[in-house]
Amino acid sequence: MLPRHARILLLALLLTASLVVSIPALLVPAEVQVNPPNEDLPEGTVVDLSGYIEIIPSGATTFSESHTLTLSTDLRDARWQVVVMVDGRQAAVIPQEGPRVFVNGFLLSYPDTRDVEVQVRLTGNVASLPAGSSIMVLRWAELNARSQVVTGSEYTVNRQVITLPAPQSIPETEQTTVPATSPTAADLSGFLVIACLGLTICWMGARKRE
Repeated sequence: MLPRHARILLLALLLTASLVVSIPALLVPAEVQVNPPNEDLPEGTVVDLSGYIEIIPSGATTFSESHTLTLSTDLRDARWQVVVMVDGRQAAVIPQEGPRVFVNGFLLSYPDTRDVEVQVRLTGNVASLPAGSSIMVLRWAELNARSQVVTGSEYTVNRQVITLPAPQSIPETEQTTVPATSPTAADLSGFLVIACLGLTICWMGARKRE
């Protein structure tokens, strides 16, 4: 039989362990849509993603307060709109710019009788990568108190990058400019010829009358 003080110490340790060790939630993707829907995306393409993360409780609460939900992307100029929904109503709105968003577990932790989900809206551009490279459009995961990924909580959406051929330039054709004859000079030459012919005809007619 353990002494009374030893039993109290053991009970305190067990209570502390029960508070520290938390059961991870189940993060289920729902209605995740990527526009454009193609699996291959040219570099520079504007990508729009929307969807939900349904949080299925695995313990007494929907999410551990000491844990964090992280969302990330490889898209350039990423813009996020992350909304925590509780029983169909907005509970928190997190606008963010950049490659990563963190959602504190406190914003997701409710009794397991509540319905909690996270609405995600993301826009960004496909980065310039070698053809055939894979780009991570979206990734989310649950992090524990030590910022380690909880096993089985990761979800990713990937696409392949394609490179479009550079537009071919049309060669310029050299044009030779032909100098135009001065209209005034041409008209003057014709007038002189006609005048000479007229004078010749008049002179010959005058000779015949003599």
